[in-house]
Amino acid sequence: MLKDGETPTWMQVLDPKKSEIAWDEDGTKGDSVMGYMSKHPVVVLSQTCDVETKKFIQVAPVYPTVDDGYIGKLMRDEVVSAFWVKKHPPLWEKEMYADFEHIQAVHKSYRKKPSPHFRLAPKKVLDLQRAITRYFGRPNSFDAKKDLAPRSATYLCVGCFHFNGVATGIHVDEGKAFPVCEVCEGAAWTIQIGSLPENQSR
Repeated sequence: MLKDGETPTWMQVLDPKKSEIAWDEDGTKGDSVMGYMSKHPVVVLSQTCDVETKKFIQVAPVYPTVDDGYIGKLMRDEVVSAFWVKKHPPLWEKEMYADFEHIQAVHKSYRKKPSPHFRLAPKKVLDLQRAITRYFGRPNSFDAKKDLAPRSATYLCVGCFHFNGVATGIHVDEGKAFPVCEVCEGAAWTIQIGSLPENQSR
């Protein structure tokens, strides 16, 4: 029951088999809310140590794709809010995707041992990390595959900095696509604040 349409600080779950009269007789005042629960495979986003020690685990539900067109968009990395997961027999026989819009924390009690699971390949893990960063990090960095420069400025390669400890800068005009870095082949760029006019950098 939710308290009169307000954002709740608590929630009480009553037996859904009770009649509306029984709910009223319970004495709890509030708004009746219908919930829907379902079981899906998930991609675990928490670090392994957090899975073992924390009470809650961050997961993204995995859904089957519904048409070949959407599969193509996932394969071409055109969907910011989803991550393509290949079919993995016998656990699932279809192309799937992890939905970042439905990321949630689940209590560790839902993790059963032993349970059918598998690890993503190391390359796929890096792709997942990049996809999550792209989803939550916008506009902290700009993607060479998707984004256009929001303004004319110098942009620095994120990969060169994090992997090599160097600053590789290029000038990109407003509205132009970002290239792949010629030094490290990275695809992420961040704006160099010092290259902006003073009134735009504050």
